[in-house]
Amino acid sequence: MYDPDQVKLVSKDEPGWWNHYFLIRNKLENNKIGFSWGPNIDLKHPIHKTIPLVANSVYHKNKILEAWNYPTDKIHVIPNMVDPELFFPKKRKKPITIGWIGYDVDRRRIKGVEVIPYLARKFPDVQFEMVHAVKPRYLKEWLPKELPNLKMYYEVPHYKMPEIIRKWYVLISGSKSETGGTHIKEAMACGVPVIASAVGAIPEIAISQMLLPEMTLNNSLGSKYPSNWSQESLERYASALDTVLSSHKLHESLSKSAIIESKNSDPTIISTKWFEFMYMCRNHSR
Repeated sequence: MYDPDQVKLVSKDEPGWWNHYFLIRNKLENNKIGFSWGPNIDLKHPIHKTIPLVANSVYHKNKILEAWNYPTDKIHVIPNMVDPELFFPKKRKKPITIGWIGYDVDRRRIKGVEVIPYLARKFPDVQFEMVHAVKPRYLKEWLPKELPNLKMYYEVPHYKMPEIIRKWYVLISGSKSETGGTHIKEAMACGVPVIASAVGAIPEIAISQMLLPEMTLNNSLGSKYPSNWSQESLERYASALDTVLSSHKLHESLSKSAIIESKNSDPTIISTKWFEFMYMCRNHSR
């Protein structure tokens, strides 16, 4: 796609390169040139110039073609964006752990670094983990006081990411703008459900997950961090997580009662309880 002097190959052992999205740098300081970040970009925004793009499936390529009048030969499909030898499901162990992947930047833009501390305070009995690409630079701003149920990682080599992701019960994506969301796809490949705001390309890559619509930023007058999620949006994350945790507890309860009742034998009791659980999950997904 590009001349060799425009390509940088990164070793899989290099710390922090788990955010290995395909990045096309084409005079990014001038938006009139146009650029592509990752295996897809936000189709809601118009393009300024046709440059080579990457999609991770024919489906994604067709979505781009539907949204834009784009030359089909400039959209390159890389179907193995997620390495199945690294990212695959495995039985999760207790305690229940909720994960987040990203990095912190000034003014709280992009990855929603404020979401996890908010949830960790809201759910003190649940373990939370944040994986940062590099050592957080603004930690004292969004986490002035350490939380006992929040653990930090940073500069994790990409091949070690599955060990961390597979133990999570949920991945929380705090993204306010997302282009490819490779970390979301990798979590899904590990069988980890995702809670995310429905921004950027996330609805295209994670339509089966729990997506939060109409999220808003805290752009109130005089706000120190106008790019923070609003209080209402943070509460939506909390409500979604509460639903997932409640469903998990109900599933565990039903599983235990099914084992006990199967010995006593009335199958209608078991099937009725299971139907109630599935009905509740189905209604929430709507």
